[in-house]
Amino acid sequence: MFKTLWDFILRLFGKTASTTTDKQIQINSCYTSRYEDIKNINFTSIFSNKLTTLSVTESSVSVVGDNDRAEFLNLCISNVWDKIKKITGMALGTGGCVIVPYVNGGRLLFDIVSQDRIIINKKQGEIIKSATVLADSININDKIYYRWVNYDVVDNIVYITNKTTNETGSIREVEQWKGIEDRAINGVDRVLFAFIKSPIDNRVSNDFYGVPITFGCDSIINEIYDCLKDIKDEFQLKQVRVFANERLFKKDPYTGKMILPSKAFIAGNTEGTNSMLEEFSPEIRDSSYYNRLLNLFDLFEKSVGTSKGILTSPETRGATATEIKAGLYDTYALITDIRKEIEKGIKDYIYSCDILINYYELASQGEYNLNFDWSYSLIESSSESWAQLKDAQAMGIKSKAEVRQWLNPNESIDEAQSKIDDIKKSEPSLDDILGTDEEYSISSKQKNDIEDNIEDTVAKSLNGAQTQSLINIVMQYKQGTLTEGQAINIIATSIGISKDEATELLRA
Repeated sequence: MFKTLWDFILRLFGKTASTTTDKQIQINSCYTSRYEDIKNINFTSIFSNKLTTLSVTESSVSVVGDNDRAEFLNLCISNVWDKIKKITGMALGTGGCVIVPYVNGGRLLFDIVSQDRIIINKKQGEIIKSATVLADSININDKIYYRWVNYDVVDNIVYITNKTTNETGSIREVEQWKGIEDRAINGVDRVLFAFIKSPIDNRVSNDFYGVPITFGCDSIINEIYDCLKDIKDEFQLKQVRVFANERLFKKDPYTGKMILPSKAFIAGNTEGTNSMLEEFSPEIRDSSYYNRLLNLFDLFEKSVGTSKGILTSPETRGATATEIKAGLYDTYALITDIRKEIEKGIKDYIYSCDILINYYELASQGEYNLNFDWSYSLIESSSESWAQLKDAQAMGIKSKAEVRQWLNPNESIDEAQSKIDDIKKSEPSLDDILGTDEEYSISSKQKNDIEDNIEDTVAKSLNGAQTQSLINIVMQYKQGTLTEGQAINIIATSIGISKDEATELLRA
């Protein structure tokens, strides 16, 4: 975006001063241009795409709560999460990405814009208090129109103003945006959009804006381009050459150029070989060039802050599982920083949506929680994670619903619990069938008689738990809760006797 147009738009909103300098506007525009370059090998895009995949794949976010507000917000965040790869890739590639929610025609929608389309006018600590955003653009009859949004937070009131212009900055009306209103909303302490920044250090005290993932690596990138050009030249220039002594040449009387006369070549074989011509065809020096290229790739990865495996091959040959995990730690640490920025941005987005839902009365109020479920497959195997979950569930620090949700990430915690309840009803466990020890109590004499009966029938003594289980089975059989076949099967399984012995014991 040209600086002059930004200056005009800021004046349009009455902005005479901004914390964003002209130089910063140009830098942000340059970051975006480099990221959007599709003509050359784009290393910024390569790194951002790879790290985005590692950061968000197999991960999810959900809004949990048993009310209309939680359900509405969960739909809002699901729509954004469907675009999370684009959002994260843009943030890493350009330095930052803005998610702008708005209401049009009773629907809560959002726009995704890169960092060069936002001007931060005022900030208090980490909280943006005033900003102007180029939120959207549209092409109508080969003419481009822009929708600009200005946010000002004053005394816990956010003033949101919209303006639409053509390419020159002149005010125009656009039918598609007529339903978007200017508004003032109480009880707000920040601008109503999410700004997700790249976690890379911009190396200056002012960190209003982020920097691309490859920030500070221009020198290495240029060396890589030079090396790739040398490799290309090496292959293109590798052509067979036939050498002739300069005495064979003569000057062309018409052109003055040195030429070989047609009679200079005579069929023959002076070297005693089968070759028709003696040629010079050197080997391509690919190994030296590729060694240098791999060294540059390795240095590039170190400069960005990743482990091997982005441009180079990961170090897995002959390594143990522990060594492989240790070799990925730098990449994992960077992914953790990326996820923190995503979490911060998503929380700001949910906050903004919650405010807009209240203002437009799109859903009734209610409590909710925001849950992030990040994948750790980069450093953990699925079998290890499953074993940890089972141990946690056995210790009582994880519920069965949480374990099931890990197996089925698309299910909410409530849906997982509902499925577990359905399974429990249709397939009761042995404990469910046997009941508790207090469920059926008998006298000591009756218990002794049963134990004697067991020893006489199956010649086997039972411990207290087995005896109580047998009592429960017999009582449920007598009450008609269990059929004879069910009772026999359970007795045989729980006591460890044959079905014939169980049948004789039950009937006794």
